[in-house]
Amino acid sequence: MIIKITDDLPKSDEFTFTAIDFERANNCQSSVCQIGLCVVERGKIVKSREYLVKPPKRICFFQRKPVEIHGITYEDVADAPSFAEVWREIFPDVEGRPLAAHSFRDDAKTLEAALRSSRLKYDYKAAGYICTLELALRAGIHGENNKYSLESLCERYGLPLRAHHAGSDAEGCARLALKIAGELGIDSFRKLAELSQPPEVPEPELPELLSCEDLEEIEKYVSRLKSKKNVRLADCPKARDLGLAKRVLHRDPDARLDRETAMSANALNNWLMRAETENPLPRRRSRRGGRRRSKRPAAAPRPQA
Repeated sequence: MIIKITDDLPKSDEFTFTAIDFERANNCQSSVCQIGLCVVERGKIVKSREYLVKPPKRICFFQRKPVEIHGITYEDVADAPSFAEVWREIFPDVEGRPLAAHSFRDDAKTLEAALRSSRLKYDYKAAGYICTLELALRAGIHGENNKYSLESLCERYGLPLRAHHAGSDAEGCARLALKIAGELGIDSFRKLAELSQPPEVPEPELPELLSCEDLEEIEKYVSRLKSKKNVRLADCPKARDLGLAKRVLHRDPDARLDRETAMSANALNNWLMRAETENPLPRRRSRRGGRRRSKRPAAAPRPQA
């Protein structure tokens, strides 16, 4: 298979990781106003911290809905340190360690935006990560009324939680991961992470030489893969290139596109470049359509008084 799926699994088998959670002032991903983290060493919580953060000046405003959820206001963070200052303090507890979060995708977006806004860089994926929400979904573990929220799952196990307080949410996430591991008899953090990965999407069965209909199957396959939360695709063909390839095959019955070329972004792009050189595709008309407006004649110069 030319499309390679990478899974960002933790490198270590020990139950050593850091759970993390963010609260935001508004809809801006980088408007972090509180950070919580819980440090776990070999299955035991050794540190749990919570920090107020002052968002960057240009987005330092608090919307009503987030405030109703977490209760943090501008007055609470007026004298708080910036994200960069807090990040430097917590970095020793994050660097090189697998991360955990409930709905990791959302927290990852916030982390990426906050790092970018502060002109900081850190590849949190290098050490791997798990999402306790995905873990609960895969294991079929849920709270009352089939709910998978952190609050419902912590209630299921009798774990203390102050919902939407970053420090408590991070600790609740860490304890939840350990509880689920215990219930499932899992003795390694890596095995726990493997369970949290999305199910595989079967690759479509395609002939060696492809038709327009086969390319449509590839488009559907790539779309399903991209919808998976924890899946990153390496060398994945772009939807635009697949669309262009369909136009080439539809226009030229003698054109040949093999399966391996179509499943590789680089190979497909090279194939399209060769096809364009040999027989350029006609340019599509503008969607606006209609006639072009003729240029107005230049105004006659005004007579001087």
